[in-house]
Amino acid sequence: MPYSSLVRWSGFAAMVAGVLLLIAELLELLPAFDNLPFSELALTGIFTLQLTLYLVGLILLAVGLAGLYAHQAETAGPLGLVGFVVAFAGTVFFTGFFWANIFVAPALAHGAPEFLDQGGRFPGFRLSLLIYAVGWLLFGLASLKARVHPRAPVILLIVGAALDLFGAPLSGLAIDAAFVWLGFSLFSGKSSSTQRPARVM
Repeated sequence: MPYSSLVRWSGFAAMVAGVLLLIAELLELLPAFDNLPFSELALTGIFTLQLTLYLVGLILLAVGLAGLYAHQAETAGPLGLVGFVVAFAGTVFFTGFFWANIFVAPALAHGAPEFLDQGGRFPGFRLSLLIYAVGWLLFGLASLKARVHPRAPVILLIVGAALDLFGAPLSGLAIDAAFVWLGFSLFSGKSSSTQRPARVM
């Protein structure tokens, strides 16, 4: 498959990922997520649906990130590479966290409900969130400097990632919306070009 097609379809993956992650974030507003202890919530269908959306969305996001980076790799410089690596690592760590929640949390809800109710999150969640937010913040800053992707969604990504660092409520909505926007731009060819960027001398 030509390079430009691979990049475009990775944009589609990022766009779909953003949509799935947005829906998962919005499900958090349902009363069940506030009213039920984690041990009871883990046994509900809405919990399984939400985490499945997160899991599939993050897998697609890792694919999308590869294309978003490849599209600006020649102009993003060292910061772009560091942002890509950290954002990819954070996305992978988050994927593992949601995988564990889907398949492990229901078993713990039956066998050790007090474990779930004490913390509500598995160990490593905060670290994964920190790496995820820092990575996408660096990637956004590199993208802003590279001027390959549209400016508005890049700024939205930076703002969302910065808010995520401070645990702002629903800050992920801004990041997810940026994924949709950036992915659509790349897939539709509205990013500066879907051809391999020329090397800057």
